[in-house]
Amino acid sequence: MSELSNQTVVVVGASSGIGLAAARAAAARGARVVMLSRSQSRLDEAAESVTGTRRAMAMDMLDPGAVDRVMGSIGAVDHLVLTAVADELASRAPIGEMTGEQVERSFDKLRGFVNVLRAAAPRLREGGSVTLVAGASAVKPPREGFSVLAAASGAILSFGKALSLELAPIRVNVLMSGVVDTAIHAGRREQMKAWAERDLLVRRFGQPEDIAHAIEFLMTNPYMTGHTLTVDGGFVAI
Repeated sequence: MSELSNQTVVVVGASSGIGLAAARAAAARGARVVMLSRSQSRLDEAAESVTGTRRAMAMDMLDPGAVDRVMGSIGAVDHLVLTAVADELASRAPIGEMTGEQVERSFDKLRGFVNVLRAAAPRLREGGSVTLVAGASAVKPPREGFSVLAAASGAILSFGKALSLELAPIRVNVLMSGVVDTAIHAGRREQMKAWAERDLLVRRFGQPEDIAHAIEFLMTNPYMTGHTLTVDGGFVAI
């Protein structure tokens, strides 16, 4: 039997990309998957591609009241996976040109993760886990326009490490991903693919399933906590 059989896995950001790939992977291993994201229609469509026991519920993680209501309706949680916020790169700008709105949006991911953890922490079963997904800009930001986004990503790394101490023996880890073929790069996908196949050490564009595979490992390895696992095709090394 899989380590995830009959366990409840909650995935925030499950309507596409890494979150959807993580939901598919957990369901395939026998988990009861709860898929959360802002749009019910997008979630319903995404859930059709998930084979296994799954439930799709709309939730805006930036709305504390909605988070409390939805998490309260789920009950006990074995594993919690938090992935990207929508349109994360829209707040990218040189520091001297950033608007107040862009500054606030840069921290939406951290703010949303905090909202979810506040509601979920009392419901996490002993022996369970939390996986936070952050970008590699936390340790290797691009040259321009990423200063505040990089700061927010770095905060998630620190948040995860501190939570591993606070929530022990529940395990908490951060998955730091490189450039991955998701909707966030839709406007320049071919450019990013060409760059990855030319410059990354692995010579391939990362796929959501690559990250989901690593998330499975973090959920199921009982000796892994307080760690940031980098899955980036060698991006940080170059």
